Amino acid sequence: MNKEYRIEATDSAIVKEAAVDYGFSRDEMAGMLGVSEKTYYNMMQKNHLDPERSDRFHFIRQILVSGEEAFGSKANLLKWLKTSQSTLDGYTPLSMMSTITGANRVLHVLGRIKHGITS
Repeated sequence: MNKEYRIEATDSAIVKEAAVDYGFSRDEMAGMLGVSEKTYYNMMQKNHLDPERSDRFHFIRQILVSGEEAFGSKANLLKWLKTSQSTLDGYTPLSMMSTITGANRVLHVLGRIKHGITS
């Protein structure tokens, strides 16, 4: 018997806390979760995120934790996230995180930074 893996619903308060903690605007959080600003607002009125958004949020949080490890502080990470990067074809990491493919590239670059691989 195969059990289907399901992620637990994320409490919307955790998402709000992360937004405040990192200083992300509603628009930035909406982008990272792959929804419009209006949909993000409506999601935050509920107790929990749906499974797809919960999964996305956990992935974004993984990137943020990895970024803090790579840069040594939240402030340094935030500066990097909002600065265009040649390793990301001139895009800002924050803008790349609006898609799963882009977020994967950001995580990959952070891994390279953490391991001292600069190019």
